[in-house]
Amino acid sequence: MEVEYLPDSSIDASLDAELRALLTTCFTKPQDVVFKDQRYFCEPYPHRWVIRDTNYSIIAHAGIHEKVVEADGRRYRIGGLAEVCVHPDYRGQGFVKAMVACIDDWLFARGYDFAVLFGESYIYQSSGYVEVSNLVYDEVTPSGEKYKAPEPAMVKPLAGIPWPAGEVYLPGPKF
Repeated sequence: MEVEYLPDSSIDASLDAELRALLTTCFTKPQDVVFKDQRYFCEPYPHRWVIRDTNYSIIAHAGIHEKVVEADGRRYRIGGLAEVCVHPDYRGQGFVKAMVACIDDWLFARGYDFAVLFGESYIYQSSGYVEVSNLVYDEVTPSGEKYKAPEPAMVKPLAGIPWPAGEVYLPGPKF
């Protein structure tokens, strides 16, 4: 099966409904109820990849946020992988690995420094992702106070430079 790129701007109402159906099937925690109404968890993203079955139904999905992180007075372009999922009937067939390979190539060709995701290491380490513990992002307390929250992440260097050793700040929410 082929990995297909879909710019978010190309999503019509029918495709939106199909994407939300897949996301609600794959993500089942209480907070994932957001997928009933939108095709992203926190913020919309401009790029996505899908795999379809022989009936042309979407069975796998991954989105990419265009973000930057800041460390040591420098900014790095990152592609933030989000909502990576495969329909339960199709898991274990290498679809995540195929999508991630296409995404990594796409990011590399466009000059991104790193690919970043928040996911399980056993899924992504075979694709070259490594765990990091120095990423922080903007979070807000229930009373409205902003602070930097730490979040373990997985990173793949794309530009031949190592992930920074000190605190790495992702402005805004995590994806």
